[in-house]
Amino acid sequence: MAEGAVNVTCLVPMPVERAYALFVEHIDRWWVRDRSPEAIIRFEGDRLVEATSEGANVLATITAIEEPARIELAWEGPHAQPGDTVEIRFEPEAAATRVTVSHLRPALQPNDVAVAVLGLWWGDLLSRLVGGAPPIESQ
Repeated sequence: MAEGAVNVTCLVPMPVERAYALFVEHIDRWWVRDRSPEAIIRFEGDRLVEATSEGANVLATITAIEEPARIELAWEGPHAQPGDTVEIRFEPEAAATRVTVSHLRPALQPNDVAVAVLGLWWGDLLSRLVGGAPPIESQ
């Protein structure tokens, strides 16, 4: 079955290593809380979880990692469908880092409503990543 992708990108005003750390180590600073505003978003081992006092909800499982250039996730979070994979790439661009999220889904077609939903959701999330990033000058 063919696989389609939704790609969203942004520039984060810091070097690749710091952008990667912001994404992985400081994800709770900028990630959208789905279940509760008090939830804590974090990586626990090979899982990305949204933890509350009631327990942890798995958003994704890491399936590949090439630190600090790439993370691949089996996606179980918002707007997930069976077989979804999310790849996050971190690429240097001038004094910044281009962060690209590719949400891959079997049989996804360009005119599917899901393309717009996923694009808007990941776009909002990446705008929060940029908002959670301190400027290069302050580092």
